[in-house]
Amino acid sequence: MDSSDRLIADSIHATSIRIQIDADLGQVVMLRAVAETVALIAGFTVDAVADMRVALDEAATCLILGAVPDSQITCAVIADGFRIRFEVDAVCGDTDPIDTTGFGWHVMHSITDHLTADHDAYDRARGGYPVAISFTQVRRVH
Repeated sequence: MDSSDRLIADSIHATSIRIQIDADLGQVVMLRAVAETVALIAGFTVDAVADMRVALDEAATCLILGAVPDSQITCAVIADGFRIRFEVDAVCGDTDPIDTTGFGWHVMHSITDHLTADHDAYDRARGGYPVAISFTQVRRVH
């Protein structure tokens, strides 16, 4: 747990939700709708929410395309009045389904405040490599 996670978890007014969908591109709209609602309730601007949707679409699409057949992806969203954190994870057939040199990663990096991608060792029971993309957006106060 990094410092931004701890701050969010310790906040009295934190909101969190976890959603699991089939690893199917047609299901990304569900993730987008849930994330948008949480971000708006947490007080983020419409422009910030649009950036989050782009980042979430990119992360989810990347993991869905790399996911093992007939699997699911999970998205956790934790927000308070100051920041919002997304963690999207899936079981992938490859240890590195994320092209960190590509345009999509560059866009995600430029519109988020903190972005990471991690993978674990091959999980025989799940038939692939657990991979997670997480990003945090800090609410700008004007």
